[in-house]
Amino acid sequence: MKISKKILMYLCIIILFYSCTKKDPLVGTWKFTYSHASNEADKYKEDDYSSYTSYITLSGDNSFLLVDHGQLSPITLPSIPKDSLIENDNNTEVYFGTWSVKDSIIYFETQNHKNSPEFTSKIISKNDRNMKLNFPEQKQVKGMEFKYKKDDYNDVSLSKYNFTANELNKWRIKNKSKQTKEKIRSRIENALQFSIAFLEYHESEKKVAMTLYLEPLPFKFYGNGIALKNHYKNEKWNDLFYDEEDASIAYDMLKKSFNSVASIPDEISTNPIKINIFILKETLKNLK
Repeated sequence: MKISKKILMYLCIIILFYSCTKKDPLVGTWKFTYSHASNEADKYKEDDYSSYTSYITLSGDNSFLLVDHGQLSPITLPSIPKDSLIENDNNTEVYFGTWSVKDSIIYFETQNHKNSPEFTSKIISKNDRNMKLNFPEQKQVKGMEFKYKKDDYNDVSLSKYNFTANELNKWRIKNKSKQTKEKIRSRIENALQFSIAFLEYHESEKKVAMTLYLEPLPFKFYGNGIALKNHYKNEKWNDLFYDEEDASIAYDMLKKSFNSVASIPDEISTNPIKINIFILKETLKNLK
């Protein structure tokens, strides 16, 4: 059967369009499910990760957010003294930066990691739903594999609420010098803009928003609103600033704007995520 030139042209256009728009199967949000030691002698150590939680959001624009929560982490463990592990049981870190893949190795370049600005992860296996990773720098257990399951298939970078964008995460980088009030305000604005984009993305997609992504913001998120933590309970937030003086200025500035939030409108009073978005937008609007 002969194919006309017109049909052939359309087929070529369709194939070209598909090849240009085909999404990298790694793009999306992955949720840690369990760890497995391929080395028989080390399998007993698998229980060390029973309380570990992790999410990796990989965007099509090659930005990423990696959430690390728990006592042990394949990324931070080599730099944590063994006698301090218990103190880090509820430790949460959120890293951002850019990612790339070459020869089945994911290269992470972070902008806010103190000790390992660059780290890698070997892809042991993957498909559209599951992925097994090995972090070579994790020396404690040889052959430890971390299994992740696809939690969100969307490419966040295609959303107008692209919360992985590096520009929205600059507030996570610690200041290395004293800042003016204008610079401190700019950092708070950036943090609020990130949190609003994060919640609006999940509200628009009707997805559950994991508040671990919002660390170390000095807020506690509830179903009926947000509470501002006490200044002395915000160690990680305070540590983003150059010194205690700058941290105090930031907290006072944030507290003043937070306390000026208007009453929750009746039309959103039964929608938890919209309530939180409203409070954060009001806080941002009142920031002076």
